[in-house]
Amino acid sequence: MKISRVIPVVAVFLLTSAVCGATTTLDRSIRLYQEGKYDSTITVIRNYLRRSGQKEQSEQLVPLVTEALVRQGEYVSAHRLFSMFRIRYPQSPFIARLWYVEGVALAREEKFAEAITAFSMALTIGVSPELESLVIENTRKICPRLANEEFMELSSRDLDGRLLEIVKFYEVEQLISIGQFGKAQSSADEFRTRFPRSRYFSSLRDLMDRAREAQKSTTQIGILAPVSGDEAEIGKRVVQGVQLAIAELQPPGGQTVKSVILDTRGSMIATAKKTKELLDEHKVSLVVGPVLSQTATVTAAMLIDKPAVMISPTATDEGIADIGNNIFQMNVTIGVLGRKIARYAIENLAIKEFVIMAPQTPYGEILARSFKEELAKRNLDVVAEEYFEEGANDYREQFNRIRHKLLVRHLERVAIERGTDFKGTISRRDSILYLDSTLAVGGFFMPADAEDVVMLAPQVIFHRIRTQLLGSSGWHQEKVIKDGKRYVLNTMISTSFDLDQNRKEWQTFAKNYKSRFNSEPDRIAALGYDAAAMIMKAIRETGSDNPDRIRDVLSKTTRYQGLSGVVSFEPDRHANSESAVYKITNDGFVRVQ
Repeated sequence: MKISRVIPVVAVFLLTSAVCGATTTLDRSIRLYQEGKYDSTITVIRNYLRRSGQKEQSEQLVPLVTEALVRQGEYVSAHRLFSMFRIRYPQSPFIARLWYVEGVALAREEKFAEAITAFSMALTIGVSPELESLVIENTRKICPRLANEEFMELSSRDLDGRLLEIVKFYEVEQLISIGQFGKAQSSADEFRTRFPRSRYFSSLRDLMDRAREAQKSTTQIGILAPVSGDEAEIGKRVVQGVQLAIAELQPPGGQTVKSVILDTRGSMIATAKKTKELLDEHKVSLVVGPVLSQTATVTAAMLIDKPAVMISPTATDEGIADIGNNIFQMNVTIGVLGRKIARYAIENLAIKEFVIMAPQTPYGEILARSFKEELAKRNLDVVAEEYFEEGANDYREQFNRIRHKLLVRHLERVAIERGTDFKGTISRRDSILYLDSTLAVGGFFMPADAEDVVMLAPQVIFHRIRTQLLGSSGWHQEKVIKDGKRYVLNTMISTSFDLDQNRKEWQTFAKNYKSRFNSEPDRIAALGYDAAAMIMKAIRETGSDNPDRIRDVLSKTTRYQGLSGVVSFEPDRHANSESAVYKITNDGFVRVQ
């Protein structure tokens, strides 16, 4: 963006008139600047300052060289020089003008919110009428380039009232342009209250009239996702998937669907605030997200008995959809994966006894619980159950307790075979006898993430336990094969349905996704796309965005062939998505069911 009429030649005369008895260096620098020889201006002044240090003339020379640096596009040097100047000459008459110059540099760097803040400082301190006009004009030119979050940021700053009026007007205009009509109406009402004699009243009225017409043919889909914070990468991929689906699947007949993206930052508190904003300010009734299970739970609770529909594409905790009949959960839940591997071990591997060793995390605890629930249905035993701190590197206590229970079970069986009684206490003689013996158990379920898996798997052999290792989706990473080596071979794991990247539909999706976002899509992006695609399909089928009608259509979804897999919603609105069992081999992950 180029801002016209910035740093006009009149600036030189301002500097000249402020200096009585100017030195030869200053006279020469001013002449070079007037002639447009900015490189020469910079060189002359820099040489003088190096030779003479911080003498009296510096207060006049530094503002001139700062303007010349901005003219030449040397913004970093200009910022640094102005920062030092403010510290050394806090009362200088040139400070206000240099704030304006700073704003110009920031605008040219496309740091628009910072530029407006610098312009505001110039007005607050006091500038000439000519510069005041330039500040106003340049702020008008910058505002259309501001992002939504920058408008919010500027509104919270102590801006000069003249600039705040411009910012708030363009904020309304931008909200209308992106289809956020509810938020635009709230902002327009606030504008009228704050600026009762504004010159923009007539323009604002025209804007809102056009907005009301556009609103009649526009549907908004809210996206709640972490686009900043620790989980930002996951959130951004979901958002991008949703955006692509909305762009590609617009309904016929003139109806337009737009998205409203609100950043949950992965925080439950932020999610509560953004959910309230989505409902009260944006008036949105169709929601994709939140992305994380803990934040999805917050929004689901806030939507109880509300005229809205929520579909979380990625939340995996069980029971979120049970919170309300307008809540849908699309991803395979962790519990499904736990039950899946338990059934496979029992039915396909004929295992009857199990050990469970899981991290003390919601992921590990849910998987362990669902695994045990499947065993309980079939009256099968869990011989030992241990938990560990995620990221630990010492598991001796857990494995010692597991070996102890396996030895007790072994001695019980030996006693039964011999027709003798076993008191349940291991004698010193047996402890020594079995110290180096290998103890066996049918299945060893280890629902952990890759980092823990590569530490734990070798420990099973080290502690002389012969078993069939069973894992979860956390194992489904190349790191497990690369770092786990022979210790993870032949492990059976349950995970979400693997993407078929050879499908024509996937290849088209991947091409369009990369073209739009300059990155390769993954299953997370595909889940976002599928969630939005199902809502778009419901909008087309019903011809409306009525949440009750959208909910009814989603409830009847069966065998929907999405990019992330086949999706069917059960009566409890949990997706009966496909999950799979893989075997870890020397060739990688091989699907066996």
